[in-house]
Amino acid sequence: MNLSFKPQNQLPEDRPVQIILASQSIGRKMLLDKLGVRFKTLITNVNEEVIVDKDPIKTIKRRAEAKAMDVVKNPRMYLLGEEDKYLVIAADSMAILGKATFGKAASKDDAKAMVKKLMGNTHTFVTAVNIVYMENQKVKKTYEAVIKTKVTMRKMKPDEIESYILRYDFSRFAAAYAINELPWDLVTKIDGSYTNVIGLPFETLLPILQKHKLIV
Repeated sequence: MNLSFKPQNQLPEDRPVQIILASQSIGRKMLLDKLGVRFKTLITNVNEEVIVDKDPIKTIKRRAEAKAMDVVKNPRMYLLGEEDKYLVIAADSMAILGKATFGKAASKDDAKAMVKKLMGNTHTFVTAVNIVYMENQKVKKTYEAVIKTKVTMRKMKPDEIESYILRYDFSRFAAAYAINELPWDLVTKIDGSYTNVIGLPFETLLPILQKHKLIV
C-alpha cells in the first residue's frame, strides 16, 4: 500500500498570516521594517484625491478604507492566494490646524505655504488606520482606528524654508513634512504617538500583529 501525505506546512489552516501594506509611504515601510516582520507592499488603484468629505476625519477614514478594500475586493489582481491568510494594512494621514487641513503638497509653492502656516503653531496630526484580516479571499475581521497627535513646530527663516523644500521630497508626506526625516529642531514638541506622525500608530498596530501571532 502506498500512502502519500501533504506536507504539514502546506495545509491551509497552518499557513502563516501574510502582511500586505497597501501604501506607498516610506515611513510606514520603515516602521514595519523596524518590527522585523515580513510584508509585501502594494500600490492600490485608489485615487484618494476624489474621496473628500466635509469632515476631514471622515475623509481620511474613507481613504484608508478604500485602499484596504481595493485589495480585498480584487484578490486576483493583486495575486493573493485563494487559500492563504492575509492582514491588509492601509492608512491615511492629514494635519489639521483650526479649520485648515494639510494633505500632500501639490507643488513647491504649496509646500511652502503649508510650512509657513504650521510654523510657530501646534497642529493635530491625524492618522486613520484600516486593517482587514482575510482568509480564503473572504473578510474575517476589520480593525479601524483614528489616532491624533499634537505637534508643535518652531518658526523658520525664509532661507531655512527654501533649504528645507529643496532638501526633502515634500510631495510624499502629509503636511509637507516627515518627522523621521526633517531636522530635529523643526519640531519642538510632540504630545501623543510618535509613530502616528510617521503614519502608522504602533498602539493600534502592535496588538493586532500580536493577536495574529506575527510578533511576540
